[in-house]
Amino acid sequence: MNIFAELGLSKPTLLALEECEFTEPTEIQSKCIPLILAGQDIMGSAQTGSGKTAAYVLPTIELLKAHNPRPRCLVLVPTRELALQVELQVNRFGKHSKLRTVTLYGGTGYEKQNRLLRRGVDVIVATPGRLLDCVERRTADLSGIEILILDEADRLLDMGFMPQVRRVVSQIPKKRQTLMLSATIDRRIEQLAGDLLVNPTRVQSTNKQVEPVSIDQKFFHVNEFGKDALLLKLLQEVTVDAPMESVLVFTKTRRKAAWVKDRLRDASISAEEIHGDISQSQRERTLARYRAGAFPVLVATDVAARGLDIPTISHVINYDLPESPEDYVHRIGRTGRAGKSGIAFSFVGENQRYLVRDIEKVIGRQLDENSQLHKTARPMARPRRPFKPAARRR
Repeated sequence: MNIFAELGLSKPTLLALEECEFTEPTEIQSKCIPLILAGQDIMGSAQTGSGKTAAYVLPTIELLKAHNPRPRCLVLVPTRELALQVELQVNRFGKHSKLRTVTLYGGTGYEKQNRLLRRGVDVIVATPGRLLDCVERRTADLSGIEILILDEADRLLDMGFMPQVRRVVSQIPKKRQTLMLSATIDRRIEQLAGDLLVNPTRVQSTNKQVEPVSIDQKFFHVNEFGKDALLLKLLQEVTVDAPMESVLVFTKTRRKAAWVKDRLRDASISAEEIHGDISQSQRERTLARYRAGAFPVLVATDVAARGLDIPTISHVINYDLPESPEDYVHRIGRTGRAGKSGIAFSFVGENQRYLVRDIEKVIGRQLDENSQLHKTARPMARPRRPFKPAARRR
């Protein structure tokens, strides 16, 4: 029996879940879905990869039911990548409901987005800036919004979107249901919830650890000149226990991402890059190819740290450690999705020990330096054989 049926979801939604091979809800989904169906405002938090998006998408599909020409649900997100991921979830789980969705984000033309808005949509998934542009151009009508969702509210705050978010909210009816979801909840999030939500129910996983628990984390001490050699060495050490099906490598800058991609290609490793200098259309094509397994290694800046939901990512490698412990958590959360295990390797440069200490404070435990912090890697010769990713497990 599909356990989702016990949460009050209808047959069309259950059929879509079955076709996606979703049979058992995660903890955050089990807690959120009945409350949202009951019309309550929600302030939800759970560790990354726990299924937060489906936790609000599934009940929203139920509440909207059939198509209506005027938008009734608005999902605000901080990045284009997350907007596209939410749209994908709505289309997957709502395929039998005939709901229409549009994503609005910058970096691309208005023509296609305006055409979809004129056709009539039920759900708008948008970044705040592009949405306001569409409102001012009178192509987006927010007067009929019944459900407002702020996904990754902490990131919306961190990226300085709140003035725009408040302008958007001023265009929406006050009588509405509001859902706010965040990987972490601090005093800023609580204050925002107090301003936008009405008697919200706070929902969070019972697991108090911030870090994704299914991810094996390993740290390597290495100087800047030894990173390329160590990266190649790790990619060559494919094991039976932890095969590298697909690898996501994070760098600090766009220039570094291009450098790493080129060094991998020099070593006969098929790799691509995504960052802010790559056009949005090209990034989407690259992500689609990566998701399909066309190449094994994707090198990215933090543009991909959130909203990238590819269940087959087996390894995350922090070529450069992020300055923020929270960004570290979100990066490694790209692997170990939805209960699967994953591995995260992080390169600790000279004078970066403090970053490891900061990460320990956030995840709430001490990392075992003796077994996980390794000596500086020595330069190594180019591998004699090309890297071939392990066959994907079915």
